[in-house]
Amino acid sequence: MVVTKTYVAGGSASQTEVDAKDVASRGIRFETNCGIGAANPEAIYIRPFCVDRAIFKGDEDISEGEWPIRKSLIPIAFAANLKEELSKLAPARVLEADEVPHVGWLIEGEFTLIDAGDPDARFFLTPTEAGRSHLALHVRVTEVRTHRVIYEFDMAGGSHDQGRWGTVRASGLGDATPFDLRNAAERIMLVLNPDPFRFGARSSVTLR
Repeated sequence: MVVTKTYVAGGSASQTEVDAKDVASRGIRFETNCGIGAANPEAIYIRPFCVDRAIFKGDEDISEGEWPIRKSLIPIAFAANLKEELSKLAPARVLEADEVPHVGWLIEGEFTLIDAGDPDARFFLTPTEAGRSHLALHVRVTEVRTHRVIYEFDMAGGSHDQGRWGTVRASGLGDATPFDLRNAAERIMLVLNPDPFRFGARSSVTLR
C-alpha cells in the first residue's frame, strides 16, 4: 500500500496577528508552526470507514444473497485492524455509531475500490500481475478538540505480482481482501509515525 495523494499534511498550523503596535504591519497574519506536523496524540479513535459508495470487483467465493452481508462487515474488519496497528502509537479504540470522542485524534474515511482479483489468473498466469487484487481508500485524521483536519490522504495498493504461492502479506490463491485490509491498516500506522522503523535508534551510547 502507498499514499497516492495528500490533501492535508500536518494541519496543526495556527495563525496570529503581528504586533498591533507596529502600524505598518496591522492586519498581517502569519503561520506560527513552521510546517511542523501533528504527532503524539493522547488517544486515537476509529470510526468504521464508509463502504456504501465503494466499487466492488473480483472474486468473492460467496453466494449473491450473502454478498451484502459480507460487504457491510468489511468496515468492521478494517476498524479492528486499524485499532491493533494504531495502538502502537497511542491508546486506540473503535467508536460505536453514537459515540463522539472528546480528546485525541479521530480516524475516519471511505473505501473507493475493493477488488479481490482473480485467483484463477494468479494460478495460471503467475508471476505476472494478472488477477491481482486492488484496494483504494481515502483517510482523514481530525484533531478532536480543535475539529481541525490534520492529515488527509488517498491510499492504494494490492497483491501486485505475488502469483499463486502468495507471501506473508499476500493471499496467493486465497481471499486477497483481508490481506489488503491488514496492509492498509499497517501503512496508515507507518504514515502517522514520526520514526516508524526506528532508524535513529542506537545500540550503544558511543557518540563517535
